[in-house]
Amino acid sequence: MRNPGLKMSNQLFSRLISNKLFTQLTWLRFIGFEFWMVGFTPFFIGYVVGAGELFGVDLFYGFVIFAFLISSTFILNHICDLELDKKNPRKQFSLLVRGVISVRSTWYLFWFLQISCLLMSLRVNTEFLYCIIGLTVISFVYNVEPFRFKTKPGFDLASNGLSLGFLIPLSAWSINQPIFDFPRLYFFAIFCYLLALYCPTMAVDVKFDRDSGIETFATLFGAVNTMRLSWIFTILGAGSLLFSGFYEIFPWNYKLLIWTGWLLILEIVVHYIFLPINSQPSYHTVAKGSIILATLEAVATFFFLVIFLDLFSIG
Repeated sequence: MRNPGLKMSNQLFSRLISNKLFTQLTWLRFIGFEFWMVGFTPFFIGYVVGAGELFGVDLFYGFVIFAFLISSTFILNHICDLELDKKNPRKQFSLLVRGVISVRSTWYLFWFLQISCLLMSLRVNTEFLYCIIGLTVISFVYNVEPFRFKTKPGFDLASNGLSLGFLIPLSAWSINQPIFDFPRLYFFAIFCYLLALYCPTMAVDVKFDRDSGIETFATLFGAVNTMRLSWIFTILGAGSLLFSGFYEIFPWNYKLLIWTGWLLILEIVVHYIFLPINSQPSYHTVAKGSIILATLEAVATFFFLVIFLDLFSIG
């Protein structure tokens, strides 16, 4: 007997995808619009620490470049994962899966975005361009055969950490500062925070990836260990951010500990509550927990930036 709940769900989905607004939103999802902030945040952090200001023309120019770069990466992922996405219920929004856009047109869109962000990077400086080229290379080896790091346990983690947690803030830092003078502990904290958010996205796909024969860190070590690693990265990120404040940005000040220490401890507790360590986290749990954790991490990091710019007296 057919499940009536499944039938109703299918009918609702059919009505939804025929809605004009949904079609417009799927275009935004197709180009990774909801992940622009994932790239903007580390870029903003790197810029503020390097430039010593919260706003600037170069900051907004960089946002445009990274919007193009992130979108090109997502589009490349759609192309390379097309056959898998056809089997994945969570990827039914894909315009390629639904046949709204052809593979050839998608390649044209990818190259337009990719070449545009490289050309725009020439206006900044050579070091910035090198970072963008490095991010482009990672995008290719992460998605494209024969490399396809996303299916190689360990390399999937390293690729995301190196790109989001290091090269993006480093590119922003290089706009105003010598590229090798970056604050290492501070950038390591960003690296850890972003991996803490990436690990749950692997854990939620363990069943599908195993059924499809895809190897990832999560399929090799299990969802529980992947979620546990995510929590460890949050602890490392909080600790690194605190030590960075004491040794790279500020002299030791107990008031800094009072103002920020509780927030960093709260991050660890919130992570444990909203991204629990269990065998198979649901997509809803991961989405909700990641948004809450990312918001708290952004507040903690921004608070450090405000103190760094001496916009708020702690003395």
